[in-house]
Amino acid sequence: MATINGQDEYTISGSTECGGEATSTIKPGERFIARELSHGEGHWEVYLKSGISGNIPGNRIRVLPGEPLAKLNFASCKKEWRKLQSQRIKTTDPVAYSAKKYHRVANYYKTLVQASEGDAKAFAQFNSLFHMDGEAGEGHEETTWVLLHVAGDDTFAKLLAGQSSGVREGYAAFFAGFEIPPISNPKPYIKLHFPKTYAILYGR
Repeated sequence: MATINGQDEYTISGSTECGGEATSTIKPGERFIARELSHGEGHWEVYLKSGISGNIPGNRIRVLPGEPLAKLNFASCKKEWRKLQSQRIKTTDPVAYSAKKYHRVANYYKTLVQASEGDAKAFAQFNSLFHMDGEAGEGHEETTWVLLHVAGDDTFAKLLAGQSSGVREGYAAFFAGFEIPPISNPKPYIKLHFPKTYAILYGR
């Protein structure tokens, strides 16, 4: 976690996870997740509670050691899923295209919306896609992380509770080994923000 170094606001031009370009003004004292970029010439990537992320110079960052990580905001993704579920699937969308052509999931985004709202059948369809490989498999794995956030702890834990022990074990192994910026160690993060899900996957 970090905050702005200095008393002046800082406006970033960035983007939301699924919603395209966006700007936001960071106020002094506002907390956000930040990670130093190894290739960014002294810049840091910041993740705001609003769901907007972008880069700011390192001299404007004041790190807050030991402060628990905030929860990432993927609210823009559900809006995007709702829009995409009514559109024709394109070959340039490897996850949705592969799901329809090879795995009998006709509408990937409709499945995501329904699963995020607690539909057990849709969640089972979503789980059937974990054996996709290549670009489609990678995209589906990233979407699994997003679905956890969009569904929320209560809904996701309830969905997991209705699955077989094998499926739950698969999720436990997946999240334990999954790494995506800015989260390099998902288990403590899940324990903090998704305690019911954590309890089902890893025990108390």
